Amino acid sequence: MKTHFTRKNYIFIAISYFYILMALFAGLALDASNPIMKSNNPIQKIANAFGFPLINPGFAGYVLLACILIYLLLFISSIIYEVRLAKYYEDRVFSKKWVITYTLTFFISFGLCFGIGMVAQYPYKSEYMINSLLYMLESLFIGLLIFIFLGSIIFSICLIFVNFKHIDEPFRFFGSRTKELEDKEKEQEEKELKDLDDQGNLAASFGESNVDSNGNPINGVGTGTGVGNASGVGANSNFDELNKEKEKIFPGLCSIDLINESYREKDYADDNITLDELCNRFRLYLAKVEKLYFDINTIRAFISGLASSRLIILEGLSGTGKSSLARYFSEFISQESFFEAVQATWRDRTNLLGYYNDFSKTYNETEFLKRLYDATFKPNEVNIMVLDEVNISRVEYYFADFLSIMEYPSDKWALKIMNLPYDFIAPNHLEDGILHIPTNTWFIGTANKDDSTYTITDKVYDRAITISFDDRNEPFEVKEDVNKIVISFNHLMDLFNEAINKEENKLTKEELEKFNIITNYVYETFDLTFGNRIMHQIEILVPTYYECGGSKLDALDFMFSRKVISKLEGRFEDYIKSGLINLKKLIIKTYGDNEFKLTNHAIDKLLKKL
Repeated sequence: MKTHFTRKNYIFIAISYFYILMALFAGLALDASNPIMKSNNPIQKIANAFGFPLINPGFAGYVLLACILIYLLLFISSIIYEVRLAKYYEDRVFSKKWVITYTLTFFISFGLCFGIGMVAQYPYKSEYMINSLLYMLESLFIGLLIFIFLGSIIFSICLIFVNFKHIDEPFRFFGSRTKELEDKEKEQEEKELKDLDDQGNLAASFGESNVDSNGNPINGVGTGTGVGNASGVGANSNFDELNKEKEKIFPGLCSIDLINESYREKDYADDNITLDELCNRFRLYLAKVEKLYFDINTIRAFISGLASSRLIILEGLSGTGKSSLARYFSEFISQESFFEAVQATWRDRTNLLGYYNDFSKTYNETEFLKRLYDATFKPNEVNIMVLDEVNISRVEYYFADFLSIMEYPSDKWALKIMNLPYDFIAPNHLEDGILHIPTNTWFIGTANKDDSTYTITDKVYDRAITISFDDRNEPFEVKEDVNKIVISFNHLMDLFNEAINKEENKLTKEELEKFNIITNYVYETFDLTFGNRIMHQIEILVPTYYECGGSKLDALDFMFSRKVISKLEGRFEDYIKSGLINLKKLIIKTYGDNEFKLTNHAIDKLLKKL
């Protein structure tokens, strides 16, 4: 394997080379006997301004200057390479071992170059050597001034060009933003202002106001609708009025409150099933009842993916069973999944969560919101919510709140649905206008790959478990009887936790070291790395996948192909093809010919495009 320089490394080396050229140019201009340069040229005037004497360096002075410049370039390149090497071996860059290495590099480089330069000073007379040293120091100093001056001009030109190109876009000091994201932020700010107005409009529809005529907040109860200061029959009357207003604003959520008053938990008869049995029975159920045929590893990836992330993306060709897999999993466990077809016009969260309508004085409740709200009453039922054609609009727009919130611990999964006025009686599970996403919920998105869809960004991919559906599976016969099961959310989570906590299911030190060989190569070659989020997903998925009856290597292969290789799609730099070929050889060398099949298949597909 090779330790490659990154683009940042090459930029730094190029800057160093530019300085070396400027120092060499300064040296030529400072030579009082140089016939090419005019005497009393601008460089010599600068030297005179600093009180530097003009020098006739001769051959010895030029050799010493050339050796020092070569030393600088050699030393800088070597240090950059050694820093990359330290990262490659996962060492600390400034550990004792590497600091000693840097020091040795310094002395070896300096010793070689300065030693050769000194050899050229023969015969060794003090005035000749002092003359050469002064010439070298003057050249380095004047070269630095020229480097700073010309570098500032080049930087200014680049700054003008970049800013002129993006002249209509807002400036951000830290990080760049696309115009689409800027527009999105503006829309979000306008929406927040509208929500504040909605709060006042909603309060006005109740006959109360949270502010006086001067716009100051009023403490206590509004006009004629308060409960706290009322008593007897008047209090009951006002309470009934507030309930009527609640039912007017949130009719769907209030209806769910009423229906769930009589909710009784199911008898979960199959709470003794194992993950291996769950995968096999689900696969056979799909084949026998629904005539859908999936590879067992696809089923294992789906089930173990549920343990690793609350967002699953089923991606691939149309007609390969992506939507059916999500729908029939709910049916197999005696539940009913929720389906929402994403629209191309979706731009923000209101398409999923609804909004307050000023005209009708009601909250526009979406079916998505009502299903999410209903799941809060049934904490032991597995709630599957499917977003069909998730990438027909940009996921980061309409699903942004969920992507952020579900990074937190489950007790922090709270969505602000609406700012409610003082003393408003909200639906039972919408306290203070906040809806807590129930922990029994998974979001499953189906994604097609064609010209009508948007590319799913790394931000979404990194948070999700993505399963690719590229091939159609061959039918197979199922002779045994396969029925639905009734399993609870609690038992499913217990199965996941037991699998994760078993020592024999976890990756061993040796297995991690092997895997690190591959990931380190990818980092060095393609500048792609595993973040903490992805490593955490691997630590959960591998034991779960293993408990589902698969192998640890198949689990690593699945994650590596989806989390790393997929990110190379659309990249056509010259080194990508050779890097992929070498990666394939490295995988064979590390694991053998018959392992990492998904990764090798993905590499072959990419190589065909290059």
